[in-house]
This record gives sequence, C-alpha cells and structure tokens, in this order.
Amino acid sequence: MSNNALPRALAAAFVACALSSVSPANAEAINGAIYTSTLDGTTVNANQYDAKSDVYLNGGPANAPGCNGGDLDAGDYYFQVTDPSGAQRLSSDEVEDRKVRVAGGVISENLGTHPVGGVGPCGSLAIQVIPFDDTPNGGGVYKLWITRVSDYVATCTDLGLDLVSCQERGFVGGNIKTDNFKVKDVVPPPPLGKIKALKFYDANANGAYDDGEVFLQGWEMNLISFSQAVDSTQFTGVDGWTVFDDLVPANDYYVAEGLPLETNWHHSATLFAGHDGSPINPGGPLTVVAGQTTNIAFGNYCTIPSGGHTLGFWSNKNGQAQLNDGGSMASEFAILAALNLRNANGSAFDPTAYAGFRTWLLNGTATNMAYMLSVQLAAMRLNVEAGFVSGSAYYVPYGGTVSQLIDDANALLGADGVTLAGDPNRAAQERVKNYLDELNNGAGVLSPTPCAYTF
Repeated sequence: MSNNALPRALAAAFVACALSSVSPANAEAINGAIYTSTLDGTTVNANQYDAKSDVYLNGGPANAPGCNGGDLDAGDYYFQVTDPSGAQRLSSDEVEDRKVRVAGGVISENLGTHPVGGVGPCGSLAIQVIPFDDTPNGGGVYKLWITRVSDYVATCTDLGLDLVSCQERGFVGGNIKTDNFKVKDVVPPPPLGKIKALKFYDANANGAYDDGEVFLQGWEMNLISFSQAVDSTQFTGVDGWTVFDDLVPANDYYVAEGLPLETNWHHSATLFAGHDGSPINPGGPLTVVAGQTTNIAFGNYCTIPSGGHTLGFWSNKNGQAQLNDGGSMASEFAILAALNLRNANGSAFDPTAYAGFRTWLLNGTATNMAYMLSVQLAAMRLNVEAGFVSGSAYYVPYGGTVSQLIDDANALLGADGVTLAGDPNRAAQERVKNYLDELNNGAGVLSPTPCAYTF
C-alpha cells in the first residue's frame, strides 16, 4: 500500500481527503448486507475469531428460517480488508484475486483465487478472506469491505490509476458495504534469522582471508533449503556481501556461489563455522538461529597467461633472433652456463653457439629426467630474461614464484645429473619439469588483482 509507511493519523487524513475529493461514478448505495462467517457459512456472534484463517466473507439474508430481507444487489464485487479506520489496506494480494459474484441476493460464485467454504443457511457462498496483514488496532479489530466492480473501475479511471495500483482508493463511500470483525491475539511468528554470504579475492591463493584482500561486487549467490522450500538468488553488493534475511530457523541451508563464464577463475576457499575451509560448493549445511546472522565466505582467484614461449620457439628463427637481440648471444649463454644444465649422459652442458644449443634443446628426452628438466629450465630462464615471463609471477600448482621454481629446478640438477628409471630423485625432477613445461606453454599464473567476471 502506498501509505503504509505514513503515521496512522496522517494516513487516515490522507484517505479521508482522497475519498472526499472523489465523486463516485455510481452514487447509488448497495442494498443488503455483508457479514463475516465461519467456514460452513454460519454467522459468528460478535464477529470474533480465533485466527485469520477462520474468517469468511458472506452476504445477503442471514436469518434462517425465512431468510427474508437483506438481499444484495446482483453483480460482481471486489472485497478488501483494512484496519477499522479504513486508513490502511491490509489485504496483501491483487484486487482481481478478491472478486465475487452476487445473484439471487446472495454471494453465488467465487471469481477470484480465494478458497471457498460452505453454503450458509440462506444460500450464500462463504469466501475465505486471507491473506491480509495484521491490524495496527490494539484490540485486534479489522474492517471488511465490498464495492461493485463497475464502481471500482469508474473511480480508478477518474483518478487516472490502473486497476492494479488503484487498490483501496477504488473503495469509495456511497459505493460500499462494510462489516467489522475481530481476531483474537495472533500468535507471533517465530523469530527469524539471517545468512550473510561474502565474496573475497584470494590474492595469494592460500585458501584463507588475509587483511587487505579485496571484496568482490556482483558475484552470484544462491541460497537453498529443502525443509523451508527456499531457493533464492542474490548478488553481492559494493561491500562484497549479500544478506538473506527473514529465514525460518533450520539446519539445512546451503549457499552456492555462482560460476563465472570466464574459465580462468578458481575457487580456493569456503569458510563457515565447523568447516576446514576447503573449497566446497555449495557450502553447508548452515544452521540459521533465531535473531542471529550465520556467515559464510567464498574465496576465489583468477589466472592470466604466463607469457611463456616453448622449446619450439627457442629453436626456431624467432627464438634465435630474440637471443641475438643485442647483437650477440654471449650474455644469454652466460646466463645458461651459470645453471646446472645437463646433457643426456648427465655431464654439464654449457652452450657457446646457437647451433649446439638448438640441437641440445630439440634432442631433449626423459630417459634421463635430468636432461628433460634441463631443456625446460633453459627455456624458462630465457623467457624470464627476455621479459616474456615475470620471475615474481606466482604459479599456484607449484606453490611459489617462477624464480623460486627456477632455483628449485637448478638445485635438483646440481644434486643429481643422471636420473634414470628407479632413481630416487627422478620423481622430484619430473614434477618440477612438468611445472616448467606448463609455464613454457603459457599456463596461467596468479593475477595480483581480480580479473573480469560475468554470470
């Protein structure tokens, strides 16, 4: 309702003013009477009910036997529930859902969506009145209204309002019938809880939130609970979180973070009470406690291409030109000579000319894993020297920077230059060789800042 937020006195004055300014399109009063009844259509003394769901609209003759007098005029009608002053509409559904037909002096047909009860002693059909909100009246009093559909349409048209937004303003004095009723103390709903879902950029990919890591806006979050029939999607705000509120306490809530269309994003952490932080999605089960907020956080990082160039590049004319970019390859070969590079037989390899370097590079095999590790190490060291790959770039599968990976590979080669099948050092060399191979082929390294993402 448009004036729900107004103070009650101001709201009442607003309605009174609005009604006084409207000239009913059909000022003819409605004959007959309406009243509230129970499910079976019988009237209730003093119009008092135990619960909202007990209240039914009835109309026409009410006194049996005989059922004389009080016939309603034939036609179609809308109904509504308000507070007793009429200032605050309490019916919470659309007016078209609250539509009935009168024939033979009584309500004869339900044209809306409200449940139908029984037929009263004088032939009127009982129509359930809920849904409607709680009355602000301290005594639990409500007012039930009807108005002709034709009068409602004419009044709303005069006001320049469509039938949906017109609502209570279409019920105008002179075109209405009303009846007050009272509902006993309403049992308050149980206190509700909240779930707060937070999204952060795991800038060091360590699976934890660290001070200074930024929060991500516009990340999709989906809340589900089977017991509470909840399935709700929201997006994180500018502060990196979203709150699902008004949740009935239960222990089977789950939050699933959305998966961006961009495939370079990686989920690194799911943080909530009782969980070890490992990246599960959805996260849960989460317990909602009345009056409390349950927190869950998701950490993600993204990768960007390493920029690495392969063995093939360094053995073709483009790689040769890069090695000779200063007019000489001496400085590049000096860099390689400082490493513990190995030949196929495990002896040291110190390049002095491009032809020998190219042959060594292309003939690399894994029979002696130290040889294969050496050619991948040489390519990576040249990638860093050329500026294709940053030595400070962090490679998550390895758990360190490219420079650390180079140092690790070099140390392994210095410790063992012949690692044939069965050698105890072979597995460690092969693992590091694979990391270098991946990076030389452009594998993604950790981006220091969030990349673009869409859903």
